[in-house]
Amino acid sequence: MERHPIAVILFALMFSGMSLTAAEPSVFRLQVDIIDLSGTIHSPGQNERGVPRAFVFLSTTCPIANSYTPELNRLADEFRGRVEVFGVLSEPDVSRQAAQKHFAEFELRIPVLFDSSNLLLKELKPSHVPQVFLLNAEGKIVYKGAIDNAYESIGRRRASVENHYLKSAISSVLADKPVAEPETSPVGCIVPPVDRITKESSITYCRNIAPLIQTRCQNCHRPGQVAPSSLTTFEEAAKHAEMLVEVTQKRIMPPWMPGSNSQHRFVGERWLTDEELNLLRDWVTAGCPKGDEADLPPAPQFAEGWQLGTPDLIVKMPEPFTVPADGPDLLQNFVIPLGTDSDHLVAAVEFHPGNKRVVHHAVLFLDSKGQARKLDDATPEPGYPNFGGPGFLPDGALGGWSVGNTARRLPNDMGRYLKKGSDLVVQVHYHPTGKEEVDQSEIGLYFVKKPVEESLKESAKLVGSIWMANYEMDIPAGDNDYRRSTAYRLPRDSIMVGIVPHMHLLGKSMKVTARLPDKSTEVLIDVPNWNYNWQDEYYFERPFKLPAGTVLIVEATFDNSDQNPSNPSSPPKRVTWGEETDDEMLFCFFLLTADKTEDLIHVIFDNLAHDLKQPRKEISNQP
Repeated sequence: MERHPIAVILFALMFSGMSLTAAEPSVFRLQVDIIDLSGTIHSPGQNERGVPRAFVFLSTTCPIANSYTPELNRLADEFRGRVEVFGVLSEPDVSRQAAQKHFAEFELRIPVLFDSSNLLLKELKPSHVPQVFLLNAEGKIVYKGAIDNAYESIGRRRASVENHYLKSAISSVLADKPVAEPETSPVGCIVPPVDRITKESSITYCRNIAPLIQTRCQNCHRPGQVAPSSLTTFEEAAKHAEMLVEVTQKRIMPPWMPGSNSQHRFVGERWLTDEELNLLRDWVTAGCPKGDEADLPPAPQFAEGWQLGTPDLIVKMPEPFTVPADGPDLLQNFVIPLGTDSDHLVAAVEFHPGNKRVVHHAVLFLDSKGQARKLDDATPEPGYPNFGGPGFLPDGALGGWSVGNTARRLPNDMGRYLKKGSDLVVQVHYHPTGKEEVDQSEIGLYFVKKPVEESLKESAKLVGSIWMANYEMDIPAGDNDYRRSTAYRLPRDSIMVGIVPHMHLLGKSMKVTARLPDKSTEVLIDVPNWNYNWQDEYYFERPFKLPAGTVLIVEATFDNSDQNPSNPSSPPKRVTWGEETDDEMLFCFFLLTADKTEDLIHVIFDNLAHDLKQPRKEISNQP
């Protein structure tokens, strides 16, 4: 019998979300989170707002750097809302507390990133303070050097400023023009060689490790959250220090599967840099020194309630669901009537697990035909079980949620299509904890404010989904490097919004590339170590256009050996394609939009026709 996953057909019909003088400027790629002196977390390598950014290296002791405080305040005020201006302090002998006092006295109003582990210093390599690095919205360094020419040299200040280098560079970038003078020589205090600074700096919890744990771990590892251990104090971090090193070195934590070589950044990247991995390892090797509490950043304040503000629609599972104390993981589907009397574009969905101890992830489907209600009525408990898809052909989907996710709106007023009168079908993955648990999760929906008809008249507002699959899977027992691939050619110009890889427990790796009509290639996502437990939707920070004729190529490997700890069979057995947990799949979903709605619809239905032509043959699991 021909097998085609009901869980996948929905994606055919759904509307879902989601030297500097050289010709090509260098690109800032450092993906780290840094806490400023007020305790706010910033991601210098992430730019969801899409505005230029200026990073100015400062000092508490350099008089020239300190003299630029009024000018930096003026620039920040003049370009407020259009440009972000940051100070950067990378002085290993200055505590956070002392830095706070210093910049408060000078009344500097821009955020000052406390570069406690010299990560920005090593990436940008300033020679002096003050020295500025201006990045455009794409992260390219378009200017570096002096703020202006107020100083001719050390001790020689001009009577009047003739060249406002930074201001001119910002104006050029905002006008989408090249910077006339992309590099100047800074005048100020010399920054010692990075290697010497690093060698002289000792790694402590208060200065180096606490900021790292606060920005990368405490979203989950704090009281009341899903993580099994809290990491909010020195004592807690020291207690779990060796485990921290093991799970980060193996890249099990933080839970982020994509590698670092995608040519397009993802929203909310949690990939630890090698430098951060080394900090944790070296701290533990040194015996977990605590250090000076004057270096501690303020405890982060996490948003409670609805992170995106009050939703336009809040719905909840109709009844509580009881998860047994032990046994296998559960996939339970709950039908929630939405009661909408008009069509909407959904800009964001915020899922609140009712019991964070047992809810692992959730997928949100749409049903306007009452199909899920019939499946629910056929079972006595709240909801109904079904692995893979929801057990029927949905009209669409609204994405999903997994541990550690941050709710975000789709960019540029984009939205997922919600037909009036639809039910929301929430498939929740539960994992028993050793005692009986009860869950009743709720969901907030945020709508695009414009009417659907008006939004559809504008370009690139409606987001649809296509998929690629390989159904010919026959993985021999013991094979630790089974390979499959698939390809699809885009028939129309499309704008890539996001990507969703999917395999089961034998999945080992997946790489997706785009081969453009000019034969050049781009890596869209590379997952070197697949983990079924941490599947996610990955949205690109900057949706980007792929021309008609671009070939999307998905390559995956599978491990059916006894060396795979996720293998559901011991000893391993032959595995073929299927929807059950001990079967296997190769799917990759792509969230797309287009300048013309008709182009998007053409791509969706062309993709469906392409998938229906893919080879499908019955493969028996019987020996």
